[in-house]
Amino acid sequence: MPRQSLQRVLATLAIVAAALTGVVVTAAPASALNPCFSNTPPDGCFDPPAAPSAPTGLRATAVLQTSVTLTWNALGTLPLTLTRTVNGQTTTASLKGATTTYTDSPLPAGTTVAYALWGTACNNNGCTEGGHANLTVTTRPLGSNPIGSATGAVMNYYGAPTNPDDRVYYSMSGWTLDYDTTGPISVQLTSDGQPFGSPITANATSSTDAANPGYGNAHGFTASWLRKASGKGLHTTCAIALNVGGGSNTQIGCFTYKVPGPPAPATNVNPVPGPASVTVTFTDNADDETGFYVQRTTDAGQNWLQVGALNAPIQGAGGIGRFIDYSVVGSGVCYRIVEQNTYGQTVSQPGCTP
Repeated sequence: MPRQSLQRVLATLAIVAAALTGVVVTAAPASALNPCFSNTPPDGCFDPPAAPSAPTGLRATAVLQTSVTLTWNALGTLPLTLTRTVNGQTTTASLKGATTTYTDSPLPAGTTVAYALWGTACNNNGCTEGGHANLTVTTRPLGSNPIGSATGAVMNYYGAPTNPDDRVYYSMSGWTLDYDTTGPISVQLTSDGQPFGSPITANATSSTDAANPGYGNAHGFTASWLRKASGKGLHTTCAIALNVGGGSNTQIGCFTYKVPGPPAPATNVNPVPGPASVTVTFTDNADDETGFYVQRTTDAGQNWLQVGALNAPIQGAGGIGRFIDYSVVGSGVCYRIVEQNTYGQTVSQPGCTP
C-alpha cells in the first residue's frame, strides 16, 4: 500500500476509535490547525523536502602538486557531499553542515581533478539532493621548470640626460616561481650571455597567487642601478630563473639597451690618382656619423692636412664613400677618413697612392 494511503487509513482509524470509546474531541481554533493532521491531509504532507539550491562560490584557493584546497559559501546547516573524479575513478566525502572548506590530499601530480559539491535536505518522508556546484582543476606537475616574466627599463634619475641612450643606469624587474616549492627561488642576471652580479632572491610582493593559487604573492624581484656595459652598441641583459627540484633553469625575460659612442671607422681607403685629381674611395661602416673629413699626408704621417670641408654623412652602414681631391700628387701620398658624430671622431687606417 502507498505510504500516503497508509497514513490516511491510520488517521481515519484514530477518529473511529475515539468515537467508539466516547472520547470527546474539542476542536482547536482554525488558525491552529495543521492540514497535515486533518482527516484528509494533502499529498504534500507526505513529500520529502524541496531540493536545496546549489552551493555558491566554489573555488580553489590552493592548487599544488599533490593537494587542492577548496572553499565555498556556507549552505546553512545542511550536510554536504563532495565527490572528486580522477582518471575516471570517483570518491565521496561526507561533510558536516556549515562546512566551507576542504583540503583534498594526496592527489597525483599533473592530473585533472573534477569536483562536485551539493547539500541534502531531509524530513520524515525522505531526503532530497540539492543542485550541484562543479569545479575542475589540474594539479601542478612534478619536476617542472620555473615560470615567470622579466622586463627592463633605462632609469630616469636626477640629473639624467634627456636621451635615454646617454643614461648610465637601468633596472630589471619581474616575478618567478617554481611549482616544486611554495617558497621563493633565485634569479641570475646575465649581460651579453655572461653572469652579471650575484643571484637575486625573488621574494618581493607580486600578483602571482590569482593565477597560481596556493603559491602566494611573494615572488617578485627588482634590480636597480645596474650600470650599462661600456662598449658601444646594443647590449642585452637577461633574467634566468634558477630551478629547484627537477627541471631546468629558465630564461624569463631580456632587456636590450644601446650604448652610444663615436662612429665606427671607415675601411678600405683607396686613393686613385688621375691627371689632375685623386679619387678616394672607402667603405663607410657607421650608421650614426654626422659627417666625415678627408686628410692627406706627404711625409709618411708626420703631418696631416685636411682636404676640403666637412662632408655629408654616407647613408646607412656598408656603403661606399667617394671623395675627389683636385690636386696633383706624386706617389706615396696617403689619405685617411675621419668620421665624426656628437660623441667624438674615429680615424681610419690610411691608404696611399702607388
